[in-house]
Amino acid sequence: MIQHEGDPSRCAVLLPGVRYFSQAPLIWFSREAAQARGWSAVEVDERAPGDQEPFEWMRGQALRALDATDAELTVVVGKSLGSAAAPLVSERGLPAVWLTPLLTRPDVTEALAAAPAPALAIGSPADPSWGQGELPENPALEVLELPGLDHSLQLSGDPIASLDVLRTVTERVGAFFARVSGTP
Repeated sequence: MIQHEGDPSRCAVLLPGVRYFSQAPLIWFSREAAQARGWSAVEVDERAPGDQEPFEWMRGQALRALDATDAELTVVVGKSLGSAAAPLVSERGLPAVWLTPLLTRPDVTEALAAAPAPALAIGSPADPSWGQGELPENPALEVLELPGLDHSLQLSGDPIASLDVLRTVTERVGAFFARVSGTP
């Protein structure tokens, strides 16, 4: 677990995907968007051990990361496997950004449907974990759906278009952090 400096009263907890770690663009720039607004960050940077069930492992990592902060305001940013923590995040009433959440998993969609705090879900219908799943209705859930992208929210074979998507996602994540903290 890596802790980044910033305002200790506001903390972003970053949960990676299976092969999408904290140095990958969506997580990296989500952290940058939070830190640009003065937030501290706690990031899970380990890989799931091969002998452990990945969803259980992620829930354990999320619990450790959440317990590592005593911030007054915590926002969780989870990528793919990170959405396995959605039930825990929903139970704690925390705001969250879900990057390509696993909408094919009932535990994830039920948690998103029940989330009492503001949440942002970002994905693409072309990604089977989003497009073949069910996006729940919840007035607290803001959705950014971007057509034609893979599970990394990239357009295969077009790095410039992928950079444009990354800019859009980073701007939306930054705006979400500003909104939940009540700052510009």
